[in-house]
Amino acid sequence: MPEALDVTCPCCAALLKIDTETGAVVWVDAKKAPAKSFDDLVSRVHSQRSLLDEKFARSVEQTKNSKQILEKKFEEARRRAEADPTGRPPNPFDNE
Repeated sequence: MPEALDVTCPCCAALLKIDTETGAVVWVDAKKAPAKSFDDLVSRVHSQRSLLDEKFARSVEQTKNSKQILEKKFEEARRRAEADPTGRPPNPFDNE
């Protein structure tokens, strides 16, 4: 029996080396995609630009919301500290 079988993938035409004992793929020799034209690359960049702008806008909106939430948490902690000036803040290492 041969050590490995050479099989061509029907989907991507890659050359696969398959171990005969285990049936596992040992090596993949993928074919390189042909070079794209400059116009295709430019259109791809323009299409991705709108997607990236949308993601950036969502990120900015989440940052604005997180700032408001953190301010509210801080004000609540300040108010509790003013209500009990002698109390210690909880120690995370105390087992209570």
